[in-house]
Amino acid sequence: MASNATDVLVIQHNATNVLDLQDATHNYTINATDQDVLPTIATALPNLVKTMEPVLSNSYLQSSLNFFFFGTVLETGRRLWQFLMDKFTGGFVLTAIFDSSDPAYEWFFSYLNDEKIWSSTREFRVTARTTSRTWGVNSASNNSNDDEGYAEYTPSYDQPQLFKYQGTYCQVTRTKPEGAAHGLGHEDGGQLVLTLYTRNRSVLDNLISHARAQYLKKSKPRLVVHGTDHCGSWCQVTTKARRPLDSLILPTGVKEMLLHDARDFLRSEQWYADAGIQHKRGYLLYGPPGTGKSSTIHALAGELDLEIYALSLAANGMDDAGLSRLIGSTPAHSIILIEDIDCAFPSREEKKRQKEAKEKGIVLAETQSRITLSGLLNVIDGVSSEEGRLLFATTNYVNRLDPALLRAGRMDVKIHYKMSTQDQIVNLFKRFYPAQKEEAPAASDKKARRISDLELTPPPTPSTLPADSTSTDPNPNSDTASPKFAVDTTPIYPPRLPRATIDELAERFASLVPQNKFTVAELQGYLLTVKTRPYEAVDGVVKWMEEVEEERERMRKEKEEEEKREEEEEKKEKEEKEKAEKKEKEDQEKAEKKAKEEQEKPEKKEKGDEDKGDDEKKED
Repeated sequence: MASNATDVLVIQHNATNVLDLQDATHNYTINATDQDVLPTIATALPNLVKTMEPVLSNSYLQSSLNFFFFGTVLETGRRLWQFLMDKFTGGFVLTAIFDSSDPAYEWFFSYLNDEKIWSSTREFRVTARTTSRTWGVNSASNNSNDDEGYAEYTPSYDQPQLFKYQGTYCQVTRTKPEGAAHGLGHEDGGQLVLTLYTRNRSVLDNLISHARAQYLKKSKPRLVVHGTDHCGSWCQVTTKARRPLDSLILPTGVKEMLLHDARDFLRSEQWYADAGIQHKRGYLLYGPPGTGKSSTIHALAGELDLEIYALSLAANGMDDAGLSRLIGSTPAHSIILIEDIDCAFPSREEKKRQKEAKEKGIVLAETQSRITLSGLLNVIDGVSSEEGRLLFATTNYVNRLDPALLRAGRMDVKIHYKMSTQDQIVNLFKRFYPAQKEEAPAASDKKARRISDLELTPPPTPSTLPADSTSTDPNPNSDTASPKFAVDTTPIYPPRLPRATIDELAERFASLVPQNKFTVAELQGYLLTVKTRPYEAVDGVVKWMEEVEEERERMRKEKEEEEKREEEEEKKEKEEKEKAEKKEKEDQEKAEKKAKEEQEKPEKKEKGDEDKGDDEKKED
């Protein structure tokens, strides 16, 4: 043992190379392998302790250490409390998340709006009212004033609302994904987070079932149309009044065939399963524009009480994966609509233009989607195809479609829409000018006026119209006449003429219009200009047809001139290209000839020198 009288430190060295340092307040144990170092360490340690004493006794450092210790205890306690609360609430709280791309989002949002759960919200997003479903809270549409429908108030994000359902307290919060931009409609790709303070999941089941039933009841008078948003997901685009199926002006039997076929498909799901056949049905409607293809689908969806999911294959950024995801997320018993399906793939002219631009080194902007024919066929009839849905596709140019797309099993029903027939023209006229509700005069009544007697006289004045008729032309001499430039808000109704008169007018109108020459949309556009004047409609149809023919002829000539100009430009470009190629070939031949001559010059000179030397030798 070694001892120093001047130091309190006691140094002990044992046989195991362990140095024990002891003083009045501390014990130190140092392992050492080199015994020569131990005395040096034993001398330095007391000095180090004395040096750290002022630092350790600093009040600021002691306060910092106290705060650090206190904060550590608080954070540990907070995390422990959070852990215990999560474990506790995990067994007593249910949480449900509704994504805006899913139909259940619409169900629940409609329920919250109808039950006025958002009424206590104090932060709204105010937007002008559109044809989309109104989620307005305390908006003008809920009041009885005249300013209804101008604006709607949508609850802001992250505003929790507490409500009670079947005796259970619930909380709902509308959230928005981080970094999401504003998209189509009013929902912007957000979510609804529902928290139910109960362990009974049947409460959640009942709430969702009640919300769905209430949504379907509310949507019944309207047709809901969905589209794609900027994120590539479904979103509600608009709602429309359901169009009666009998308002369609189609050839005889087409409406009945479509309706019967669709209803038979929807109620034969079990039969398809038993037969081992995919439960799907494809319809292709093709023909000139304006023949009623889209109107047929809208009216059929309203009649079958189905929602439409409109898919644009030409949308920017659409690819096979996005198409498969969209088709897979559509609910059962719905209509998938692909309008202008031929636009998904480049036409012959487009391919030609792209090829020419590529040859010239010009990069054209991408105008077509990245969907391939294989990807489209796969979602229609492949492994990833969905069942229980009606697929409707329309096109104006059926000859542009690949035969693989037209085969049975992909497009099961094909309907050709043509120009208006005689029956369609008659029915369209009667649709615009409905007859009186009273029965027409008997045929034996000699006073009944026929169209031959009327000889297309001007329409009757208000005084001669039936009592239930309404004239749209105000009398400027009356005391109730509107002032100049005043806005007349009086509803417009066509005059109600006797059925026999309307029938005769319709037959005369149809006799003047040749069938298979005008589309229903064209005739409807004309009748809209005389929607309250049936006599004028018959009188002016000939002049209107002449104007349409002149317009068609003008457009045809312009198209021919444009095609001729394009052909001349192509011919000129071709001649210039051939001329340039010919010149380039001639220049190349000249250059090769010149290079060959330059190469032959030394050989000729060398040969000439050899011949000259031979001649000199010969002379010698």
